[in-house]
Amino acid sequence: KVDEFIAAYQKYQPKIVYICTPNNPTGDVISKADVLKIIEAVDEHTLVVVDGAYMEYAAAKDSRHAVSPKDILPYPNAIYLGTFSKAYGLGGMRVGYGIANHGLIGTLGKLRPPFNITTLSLIAAIEALKDEQFVTDSIQLHQEQVMRYEDFAEQQGIRYIDSYTNFITFLFDEPLNSTVLANRLLERGVIIRDLASYGMNAIRITVGTAEQNDIFFKKFSEVIV
Repeated sequence: KVDEFIAAYQKYQPKIVYICTPNNPTGDVISKADVLKIIEAVDEHTLVVVDGAYMEYAAAKDSRHAVSPKDILPYPNAIYLGTFSKAYGLGGMRVGYGIANHGLIGTLGKLRPPFNITTLSLIAAIEALKDEQFVTDSIQLHQEQVMRYEDFAEQQGIRYIDSYTNFITFLFDEPLNSTVLANRLLERGVIIRDLASYGMNAIRITVGTAEQNDIFFKKFSEVIV
């Protein structure tokens, strides 16, 4: 598929190539080798954006899929995007960042609006960087709970996408319908993401605490009866 992607790039010559890995909303991942293969295949005048919002989870699960900013820096036309909203637990602070070579960052800096994040958010991000143990513990918790979802899906005979994030995607076959299931869950106080708008008969479930996941398992078992 990577070769097909490169062939499509060569045919259409887009100005921007956007690589989201791990992918949102499916949760699957592209290997670091394939990411670098794509970057090396594109023209130097094409901007390559590597969206690593969930990269901490992928790195903890399988280092072969861990793309780091250091991997991106040698390429003058590539930028790595990260966030504090996921593994660092600062979703409400809205702090993201981009890492690239000096030339690209200098160009983007000319377009960046002043005061683009609040002082409070900036302080929170700095403090979060001082507590890597929280990130480690959080990821471990999610990995343990993701395994529960995998076991649950297998017990229910439901296909799922191997997740490298803090959520998991369940795939359905007819007569099960993702929109109907999502609405039934909502009626029972459980909010998940219906992926019908992506052309998928699937739902995305954000992994919560053990107690929250217990509620999902119970309610989901009710709606598929």
